[in-house]
Amino acid sequence: MTAKNRPATEKTTSTTRLRRGRPRIVFRQVAAAVFLIVLVPSILLAHARLVRSEPSAGQRLTASPSRIRLVFSETPMVAVSRIILMGSRGNTVRTGAARVDPTDPHAMIADLTSPLDSGSYAVHWATAASDGHASHGTFWFRMASPAVAGESPPATATEEKPEQADSESTADSDKTADAMPFSIPLALGRWLGFLALFSLIGAVAFRYAVLGRMSSSKDAGDPFNHIASVGAATYGLFAAVALVVATVIKLYGESLSMHDIALRTILFGTGWGWVWIAQMTACVVAILAFRAAHNRAGAGWPAALLCALVLAATPALSGHAIASDDALFTVPLDVLHVLAGSVWLGTLSAIVFVGIGAATKTPGTIEPGKRVADMVNTFSPVALICGGTVVATGVVVSLLHVEPLSRIWTTGYGVTLLVKLALVGILFAFGAWNWRRMKPTLGADSAVRPLLRSARFELLTGAAVLAATAILIATALPE
Repeated sequence: MTAKNRPATEKTTSTTRLRRGRPRIVFRQVAAAVFLIVLVPSILLAHARLVRSEPSAGQRLTASPSRIRLVFSETPMVAVSRIILMGSRGNTVRTGAARVDPTDPHAMIADLTSPLDSGSYAVHWATAASDGHASHGTFWFRMASPAVAGESPPATATEEKPEQADSESTADSDKTADAMPFSIPLALGRWLGFLALFSLIGAVAFRYAVLGRMSSSKDAGDPFNHIASVGAATYGLFAAVALVVATVIKLYGESLSMHDIALRTILFGTGWGWVWIAQMTACVVAILAFRAAHNRAGAGWPAALLCALVLAATPALSGHAIASDDALFTVPLDVLHVLAGSVWLGTLSAIVFVGIGAATKTPGTIEPGKRVADMVNTFSPVALICGGTVVATGVVVSLLHVEPLSRIWTTGYGVTLLVKLALVGILFAFGAWNWRRMKPTLGADSAVRPLLRSARFELLTGAAVLAATAILIATALPE
C-alpha cells in the first residue's frame, strides 16, 4: 500500500467501525431501561388516596348524616369521580352528584337526599387526581337507632375503631388500584413516551443549537449541513411517531383504570384529557413538520420547534406538578426541567445517531474527526448549562414535593426520587469530566471511538434516569 492511499483506507476503516458500533448502543440502552422498569412494578401506586372521611370508616352513628365527605391526598377531578352509598340489603341510597368542597379542594361531597334508616352502609368511591391516575375503594359505617345506641357494635371486620378502620380503608383502596392489570406495559409506555419526547426535542435542538452554530456548517458549499439536517428530520419523525404510540397507550391505561367512565368524559371533562388532546395534536403536527423538513431542507423546522415547546409542557400539565398544591411554582419548574433534560440528552442522542453518521458520509476535504470535534465543541456549553439546570430544578421541585425532608428516605416516592437524583448527578458529573478531559483530544478520526464510548455511557445513564422518572410519575406523593 502506498503512502498516498493509506489515509483513505484508514478513513474507510474508521467509518465502518463507527457504523457497526451504533446498533450496540441502541440495544444496550433498551435492555438496561427495560430491566430497570421490570424490576420495580410493585411500587406503581394510585395517587389520590383517601385520607379521611365523614362519616369515618367503622363509625357508629345515632343521627343520620346530611352528606358524605371524602378528603384525598391530592385534588380530585370531579368529572371522573363517583360516590355511591349502598345499604346492607344491596340497595343503592340516592345521593346528590359528587362536588368539590368549596372550603377544601382536596375534598368531595355527596349530599344525602333523605335521612338514613338503621343498618350498615357501604361507601364506594372512585376518583382520579389531576395527573390522571385513578384510585378507588370502599369503607363501611353503621346507623343505630337512639334506643340501642348504648349497645356494643357487632364484632365484625368492618366495624373497628374509626382510626384503625379508616387507615385500613385507605390501604385497601391503594391495593385495589395497585392490582390493576397491565401495570408493566403501561410503565413501559411511559418510558417509551419519555424517550420519544426527549428524542423529538433533541432533534430540534440539534438542528438549531448545534448545526445552526457550527463553524463548518456556515459554509454554503459544504453539504454536511444538508445531510445532517435531513437526518435530524428523519430522527424527529420517528420520535414523533413513537410519541403518538406512547400517548395512545397512556389513554388506554387511563380508560382501563376508569372503566366505568365514558371516554368522552375523560377527554373533554377533565384537565388531563385536554392535555392529552393537545399532546396528540402537537405530535401529528410535528410528524407533518418533520416530513416537510426531510423533503425540503429548512422547511418545517419552525413548526417542529413550536411543537417541541408545546410537548415539553405536557408532562408537567398531566403529572405531579399540576396536582401539587404548589402548582404555581412546580409547573414552570417542571417544564424547565423537562426542556433542559431533553435538550441535553436528546441532542446528545442526535449527535450519536445522526451527526456522526452525517460526518462520515459527507464528501470533501474535512475529515470526520474534525466535524465531530466541531459538533462537540458547539454542543458542550449547551450541555453544561442544561445539565446544571436539570440538577437545580430537580432539587427545588423535590423539596416542594417531599415535605418534611425525612420522607425522602422513609417513603417509596422519596427513595425513587433519591435514585433519580443520584443518576442525574452521575450523568452531570460524567458530562463535565468529558468536557474537561476528552474535548481537548478531539479533532483526529482516532478520537471519535472514545467519544462514542463516552456517549454510550451517558445515554445509558440517561435511559436509567428516564426509567426512574417513569416510575416516579406512577408513585404516589407522600402524604
